[in-house]
Amino acid sequence: MSKIKIAIAGVLGRMGNNLVLSAQSNEFVEIVGVFDKSPISPEQLSSLNLNSEIATTSDASFDLADIVIDFTSPSSLFMFTESAVAHKAGLVVGTTGLEEKHFQLLKQTSTATKVFYAPNMSLGVNSFLQIARGAAGKLKDFDIEIIESHHKHKVDAPSGTAIKLGEEIADEIGRSSKDFVFDRQQQVKKRKKTDIGFSSIRGGNISGEHRIIFHGENEDIEITHRALNRRIFSDGAINAAVWLNSQNNGYFIYKDLLKS
Repeated sequence: MSKIKIAIAGVLGRMGNNLVLSAQSNEFVEIVGVFDKSPISPEQLSSLNLNSEIATTSDASFDLADIVIDFTSPSSLFMFTESAVAHKAGLVVGTTGLEEKHFQLLKQTSTATKVFYAPNMSLGVNSFLQIARGAAGKLKDFDIEIIESHHKHKVDAPSGTAIKLGEEIADEIGRSSKDFVFDRQQQVKKRKKTDIGFSSIRGGNISGEHRIIFHGENEDIEITHRALNRRIFSDGAINAAVWLNSQNNGYFIYKDLLKS
């Protein structure tokens, strides 16, 4: 059985480095291309234990790869989706901070190739989403707050995972994103019963922590997922690439992977 050919965008970043390590430890894939905003030197390839003959530009990587993995930035999606369609490469996207226009772009791209999107690629987190949904259904009369913590380098807040938690909870109990509250400093008023509140913490080297607190009149229930190593995200992305390669064209999310 031939290995699945993958390429990694943003390879010089922390997530890119982890994706290389995860791919190198996965028996089903081989890295055929890596690229970043700046040119990649032979020394950098060597430091990542990568073959000096692999592709090191975006165009060449998309041309060789079955699946390209992108954790870079929302602005990169416009170029990457165009390249994915042109080269018939599948696309695994873990970039957070996306807006509705980006989701529309991914769905439009999925008519011509296969696209997988998840704001968090961890199996544990995606199971956590289902646990949170089940708890919310039983505790819908409780006040709901979501608190997320990440390292000081993370730019977007709240995290994509926190937003996804809110969306899953809201869908379960008949609410919507209109009930999300992100900045109480700007809303000097009493908490509404339907509010789903978000708080963000940035500092140090926190890989990622998400807490959901259900506040009742006389009791609190807290559910927490804590990432102990960023490899859970890169391992999950490689596994998603392996799964996506066997699918037909379409737009897929982590729920689809869990169902299969």
